[in-house]
Amino acid sequence: MQILLTIYSILLGLVIGSFLNVCIYRYQTKEPISRGRSHCPKCNHTLSWYELIPLFSWIGLRGKCKSCHQPISIQYPIVESITAICFLLIYLKFGITFDTLIYFIFASILIMAAVIDLQTMIIPDRTHIICILCGILLLILHPTQLLDKAIGAIIVCIPLLIIAYATKGMGYGDVKLMGAAGFVLGWQNILFAMMLGSITASVIGIITTRIKKISLKTEMPLGPHLIFGILFCLLYGNQLINWYLTSFF
Repeated sequence: MQILLTIYSILLGLVIGSFLNVCIYRYQTKEPISRGRSHCPKCNHTLSWYELIPLFSWIGLRGKCKSCHQPISIQYPIVESITAICFLLIYLKFGITFDTLIYFIFASILIMAAVIDLQTMIIPDRTHIICILCGILLLILHPTQLLDKAIGAIIVCIPLLIIAYATKGMGYGDVKLMGAAGFVLGWQNILFAMMLGSITASVIGIITTRIKKISLKTEMPLGPHLIFGILFCLLYGNQLINWYLTSFF
């Protein structure tokens, strides 16, 4: 049974990842998500069922459209694989619970937002709304966590809001993202996520500027790094915080 549920979580992640790719593409083209069959963005070829199998179709087609033979973005298998890995890790940590279903939704919307931010420098407002709804559902299941989540929503959000307003160097989407995610994770984990996201952004930013030989002042999206920190802390934050507290205090 455990093996079957593990496989199911991976397959579910692949399917949801495929849907996220559709959402990412249609968000930018302004196409309705619920209308029209999936098609090649270059030749408009309507995809057959065997071209829509998550991950395996991309591998089978060797990363090219069957009709026009133009390359299919590597984004598609990457998003599907990342979603499947996240679903697997969430299931292994939280088991068969309502929390798991909520965290599936939470992780999915964050993965979608990370890719959109990479491509457009925008984090859609629906990201924050869905994250807050996830937090509300978790509060219904765990009402004693209200104070922790309330503090989590403001402890990073307010300082970031001041920084964004004063420096104009940070988007308000990042501020809203951390406020909404803090409402889900609680104050300790959102602080850890902020620290981790800032470190990865700094390291990757320095490496990118060296490789591409661009200015350190070049605008880069912060959202994907923050989202990495959020998802990492969702899975391992409490464990690492408890280890730190018991080891050094």
